[in-house]
Amino acid sequence: MKSISLLQNNLQPNRKSPRKGFSIVEVAIAMAVVTLLLTTFLGVFGPAQANIQRALSTKDANRMKDALTNEMSILRNTDTSDTSSFAKAFRMISGSHTKATAILMYEYRADAAGNTTNGILPPYTGTGGIQGSDYIIQTAVRTLDVDATRIQSELAVVEGPVFVVRMTQLVDNDITDSELILTAWAEADGTLKPGITDPDNPSALLTAVTYPKAVVAFRAEFFKLSANKWGFVSSTNWSFTDIGNPVTEANIAIRR
Repeated sequence: MKSISLLQNNLQPNRKSPRKGFSIVEVAIAMAVVTLLLTTFLGVFGPAQANIQRALSTKDANRMKDALTNEMSILRNTDTSDTSSFAKAFRMISGSHTKATAILMYEYRADAAGNTTNGILPPYTGTGGIQGSDYIIQTAVRTLDVDATRIQSELAVVEGPVFVVRMTQLVDNDITDSELILTAWAEADGTLKPGITDPDNPSALLTAVTYPKAVVAFRAEFFKLSANKWGFVSSTNWSFTDIGNPVTEANIAIRR
């Protein structure tokens, strides 16, 4: 009997449990849950990422502002046309709206072992190298007409974008007398060429010698050029009329 029972069991088909898949409703529910989780994630971490980017932008803006202020307060041996650092700042502000005398800002690889000239390290010309040992990253503030040769050599090892700075004097508002406003003077051909005047009584352009105040207040606007090569910077492919909006701006005061 036992052998017959075993034989019958062996002859019975091997029945496997049927496979069960996901229905369309279950898939739709799962996709809805994933979408909800992604939306929640972006809603929480998106603003945090934007705040980080704004903080980095603020750091860069402060760095550029400090570098510009520092350069305008130093009289180098190459600034032969200026009698003082105040005269240099006067010249830079007045000429910053004209491309030929534009103020450029950028970072470049400076040779850490090089000899400084007027406090400026030469460009690093080696291959490879280690930052902090062979070269350091320096922020440069250059005037296109005075420093053309230096700009060309530094842009060969430039790091990141090139900015151009436009500076306009701030004067008293004659209407409200409670705020400072931008002033600018138009040439005969309509070209905008800001100069510096008496901030309390803007009536005529002045020089560094005839300026009656101890402080010049101005607004600096920083624009990003679309290329960082010398061929583009020195070409006619850009102008202040088509450069776009400033990436940042700052109100600055220069003292005598």
